[in-house]
Formats: sequence, C-alpha cells, structure tokens
Amino acid sequence: MAPIAVDERPAPPKYHGKFRFTSRQVESNKSFNLGDGREEALLKHLQSLPELQNNPGTQPVLDAIHEFGKGENRYLMSVGDTKGTGIEKLINEKKPKLVLELGSYVGYSAICFARHLPKIHPNSVYPANWTADANEDKAGYISLEKSEVYAATARGAIELAGLGEVVKIVTGSSTPSLKNLRKTLNLPSPIKFDMIFIDHLKPLYTNDLKVMEEEGLIAPGTIIVADNVVKPGNPAYLSYVRAKPEQKRAMLSRPPLKTQPPVTPNPSDPSEWETAFCDGPLEETLWTPVESDGVTGHGDPDLVYSSEMIGGWDPYTGERDACEVSVCLRKESS
Repeated sequence: MAPIAVDERPAPPKYHGKFRFTSRQVESNKSFNLGDGREEALLKHLQSLPELQNNPGTQPVLDAIHEFGKGENRYLMSVGDTKGTGIEKLINEKKPKLVLELGSYVGYSAICFARHLPKIHPNSVYPANWTADANEDKAGYISLEKSEVYAATARGAIELAGLGEVVKIVTGSSTPSLKNLRKTLNLPSPIKFDMIFIDHLKPLYTNDLKVMEEEGLIAPGTIIVADNVVKPGNPAYLSYVRAKPEQKRAMLSRPPLKTQPPVTPNPSDPSEWETAFCDGPLEETLWTPVESDGVTGHGDPDLVYSSEMIGGWDPYTGERDACEVSVCLRKESS
C-alpha cells in the first residue's frame, strides 16, 4: 500500500464550514442542503452567462461552476482542482478509451475528465454516434446519475462545454443500472471500462464495485478512482479494494448481513492511512444498502488490485481529502 501522495499546493480559501456527515446525510446546515434548488439555479446561471455561449471551451464552464459554489448556501459536491488535476494527469498518462462515472451531480467531473478523450482518441466513435457494431472503435465517458434534476443540470453544463457527443448520462439508481449497463449501452462482453470514477452515495461504493466485478465491467487493466475516501472516508470500501483474494474469499463465505453494522471510524492519525484497512474486508462489506434497490453484488474475489491515494483538498471547505486509485492487476486462480 503506497502512502498518500500529498498535494503540495496550499489549501484553497474556505468558503463554507466543515462538511459534517451522518450515515447518509449531512447534519442540518443550509450550506450543504443539496437538492434544495441550487442545482437548477446553477444551470440557469450558466445558461445566462454571455461568455459561456458559442462554444467557450471547457475551462470557462468549470470556472463558472466553481465560482457559483462559493456563494452562500451554494456548496456543490465537486472533485475540485487539486484532486482533479491528479486524475487528469492519470488520464493523459494511461489514455483510457471507455470511462465510467458513478454520480454525475452537476457535471463538473465529467467535463474535467471527458475533455481529454477526443484529444487522446481523435478517430474513435463517441456515444452520440455509437452503433450496434461490436467491432466499432468506441470511446466515451458514461456517467450514471440517480437524480433527474442533477442529470438535467449535468447535461446542460456538458452541452455548454461542447462535450455533448462525448458524454452520455444514464439516469437511474446505480446498482440496477450497472446490472443492465451492457444492454443499455450495447457493450458486449468482454469489453470492459478502462477507468472508473466513483463519486456517488458513499455506502454504495463497495456493493457497486462488486457488481461491476461480476458483470465484467472491471478486468485486468481497469483503473478505479474512488473520491472522498478521507473526507468523509470509506473504511468498508478501502478494506475491500486493499484486500488479498484469500481474504475476500473468506469474508464472502459468510452469510450476508440483514442490518447495517456499526460504521468503522477513520484513522485518528493521518499517518495511519498508509496501513489502515489492509487486514481484509470489514464486516460492513457483507451488508447491502437499501439504496441498492435489492441488488446484492457478490464480486469477483480473485481480482487483485494495487492501491494508492492521491491527496488533495475540498475545493470549498479547505479540508484534506483524497482519492483511492486502484489498478486491477490480474485475476488469480481460486
């Protein structure tokens, strides 16, 4: 397990207080009442800006989204500049063709990451023009979003950024969407995703990872980037993706849990992140969240990952955060 790669840039200015989480939602704080109309207001704001009309490019749209989020009671969930820059560097190094995102929200990360694909793969066919031809040289950025409101905002922002043909948003709960994704996109096996960005409801991370494994959406060579593994943290996910195959097999031999177990706390000392959650999957990985809509992922315990953290900051609260970057190395024989 590699240590956190700390971003050496100073923390961004603090525009909002600390983001305090309960099991599924933040404590009462108007700054963080996502879904209160701020997303629709963001799209109206973007569409009203003269400088964003007539194909302004991607960066002015990203800047306008970020500026909007600085306002009072306008906090937006965003990968931000520090973590985002590290992921963009990874995209340009590894040159993925097919990228999957769990959690579009307002489209910031989709714009940030998808903008590199046409430059890297200029001759590929993108989602707006995909056909049923299994041999087609497909590339594209597929983003899953449960909320119709968030999806509409993301589509609007993506269109303004000129990426409407590159990004396809699939609306619906993530877990059943993943089970049906090959049919939805006409992606026959063994086509896999080259990169996956996970940034939706935190309790769904592990179950959805297992679903992607068993559906063959993850295979050797796939890079998985999971956001917010330090703030608010996700010990269950980290314990699974850092586990050895024999540890995962042992945990999966146990019966699933019918109720949610106590949530494992984050390390109290930042220096402990390097060795934390490396002793096998936590008991929480046997629990299927209700938001999975009855779909339980069993995973592929034979897949072996390497993992490291890319450190950074919350772009609005100035708090330390990180992404877990896991590379599927190989499949072991059980």
